[in-house]
Amino acid sequence: MSLSLYKKLADMAVAGLEIQPGQFVEVRGDTAMWNCIEAVSLAVEKAEAVPCLNVTSIAHEAERIRTLPIDWLRRPSTFLLDLATRANAAIVIERDWRQLTESCPSERLKAWNQAVGVLLYQQESRHVPNGMISHPGAVRQDELLVPRGDIYRTMENAIDVDMIELDRRVRAVKQIIEQGSVLYMRTPNGGRLECQLGSRPVFENDGRLSDSHVLNLPFGAISFTVPETTVLGSICIERWRNVHDLTLTFVDGRISDISAANSPKSFTDFIGTHSGHRDRISHIGIGVNPGIHSPTGLIGVDECKSGMLFFALGENRYMGGKNESTLNMDLTCPGANISVGSRCIVRDGRLTLES
Repeated sequence: MSLSLYKKLADMAVAGLEIQPGQFVEVRGDTAMWNCIEAVSLAVEKAEAVPCLNVTSIAHEAERIRTLPIDWLRRPSTFLLDLATRANAAIVIERDWRQLTESCPSERLKAWNQAVGVLLYQQESRHVPNGMISHPGAVRQDELLVPRGDIYRTMENAIDVDMIELDRRVRAVKQIIEQGSVLYMRTPNGGRLECQLGSRPVFENDGRLSDSHVLNLPFGAISFTVPETTVLGSICIERWRNVHDLTLTFVDGRISDISAANSPKSFTDFIGTHSGHRDRISHIGIGVNPGIHSPTGLIGVDECKSGMLFFALGENRYMGGKNESTLNMDLTCPGANISVGSRCIVRDGRLTLES
């Protein structure tokens, strides 16, 4: 990623989170993303705020998880707990903790996730504004769908998008969701899922801080929670890491079956390292950004692609839901069909906004 793109994303995060002079801003990331961390820290200081670095590496965390006493792993450090209780905002550069499942015992990893969950909920319960910056370095090359250079260019296109057109799409899709009662989703390779919409808020990911206190970069999507127990049917995820045609079946809002064309155990092992409502949908979203033309393999970018269906599993209380979990993981479903009642929003992965 070029330094100019780092700087753009950093400046957008600081502006979007409305960072004020004198505030403490947690800057969280992996040592492998140091250039981006530096850009964010400088942008925070230019706003006359204080960057508080929470930087480590996957290799270091893996060694901690493998070697430290399990009771110690369950407790967040006093430093990080103090940071979670004092920070006025947090800017996170994306990293891929899923790699830990390959090298760490599951029970130890579950204990570590409990400590991470305590820290995250401490901030969420205080409604601390949180910005997430997607980073191609968070995904291994064999899991990406395009060369990393193409992802950088896609991210440039995504943040330089025509904001008038983006806002029009956001408003149109949001209105349809807010006025609907039942959501229907159909994914390629099988899968039909439906749920009630209820009356929960619909959040705009448009480069500005939303009511959920979350800012994602790049941007261009709407997302919402649904009454958790109303989710029924199955949904097929074309690819999760190196697992293909991953199918999740839901009954009364919970996952009742998991299958895949290969290695479903990789997925079950990963969610098995988490606790709480890890088997419920957290939220559902629809991408609307016209600057993203094809999936890249980097979920934070792909879920903004116009016409992309995405959903998350696990924690959703920060969005007004009822799930309590250490898991919060997004999954994308390209090529889906989405309807609200009889009205089609997305057909074969293309935003329609039909009347």
